[in-house]
Amino acid sequence: MDINPERLVVVCSIHSHRVATTVADLHPVSGEQVIAHKAVECPWAELSEKSRKEAISESVRLAADSAGIEVHSLFLSRSDTSFHSRLEQGWLELGEEVTIDATTREWALRKAREKGTAADSEVIDALPVAWTVRTNAGDREVEDPVGEKGRGLTCQALVVTARRGYRAELAGLARSLGWELDGVIAQPVALYRGMANSLPKSGSTLVFDLGGRHTTVLIRVKQQLNHLETFEFGGDDLTRRIADSLDLSYEAAEALKLQVDIASISETNQAAGQQVIWTDLQEADVRRHKAARICAEGMRSFLADRARDLRESGHLGQRGHVYLVGRAAGMAGMVPVAKDIFDLPVALGTGDRHRNPGDEMDNLLITGQVRVAAALRREQILIHGTSIASKAGGVWNWLTKRFD
Repeated sequence: MDINPERLVVVCSIHSHRVATTVADLHPVSGEQVIAHKAVECPWAELSEKSRKEAISESVRLAADSAGIEVHSLFLSRSDTSFHSRLEQGWLELGEEVTIDATTREWALRKAREKGTAADSEVIDALPVAWTVRTNAGDREVEDPVGEKGRGLTCQALVVTARRGYRAELAGLARSLGWELDGVIAQPVALYRGMANSLPKSGSTLVFDLGGRHTTVLIRVKQQLNHLETFEFGGDDLTRRIADSLDLSYEAAEALKLQVDIASISETNQAAGQQVIWTDLQEADVRRHKAARICAEGMRSFLADRARDLRESGHLGQRGHVYLVGRAAGMAGMVPVAKDIFDLPVALGTGDRHRNPGDEMDNLLITGQVRVAAALRREQILIHGTSIASKAGGVWNWLTKRFD
């Protein structure tokens, strides 16, 4: 394969149980193409700082060797419980009516992105939700302002934030390993970008990324991401509860968790389940029943809290769909439990019955991360001008086009 190094992006993604690196070619004709992807399995939370760096280095080395490249800079992506979002507006005065180009579009988005934020948080990304062009005849909403004529442009954007210092931590991590940081990719944004085209075009859509240590809620309304929030709850919490309750090792509790069906423990029979005469059952059955009850109570409580909050905030209506992705989404009984709580159609992954939800999740995240990296590269070129454009070479024309 003839690969131009100037078109390459490298994305290293840190998860609770693995570190994965993707090398992609931003081709000016055929679009982004993944040319290498390598993962190193590891319990990230339990690793020392040295071991974490070794896991990242190994993942990047494997991907670089597979692609036949030398890595000098990369994008980093790591989940964090501080991810949140808010809607902001950016206004750009253009004077007389002019034809709006891609650079003007990016500046309006940047205006929304740079609105003030809390002292303890920082902006990670901004996604346009709506565009309004002001003309001599008045204001009108457009799907994409590029090519429109106007004397003013307003961008309503979903601004994604994280705790202050998040970006500096990742930049320091990259430099300590000998690389420059091209940019930071919020994993929830990448997941959305990866699965957006597979989501329904009508009604509201809720996506729950139920990971090992974190759970992120994504809400899409009118085909635009409208809300994003990450919580410190995941499948590992249920494993620890099982281990503590049944006096098991973490590994034994994790294996037991994979055997349970939380739909078998309804809200009405949880108390009744405690009255089972355990001596009439095999010890393994007793443990499975207790583990199922622990998981059912934990997951129902978490989802019920989210449903209440979403209804109170107006994000959850009478029409829509719920999608469950992530490691914990594979727990047996998740779909009927979520359907009971949200009273909406529920699907694992994108609902494709021919694909394993876990494998599909990995593919969606890889696709989304490459798309976000390409969008960030485009923004760098448009905002900073020819100094970066010359480095991007033949990818310039493709990067200045709109990304779906």
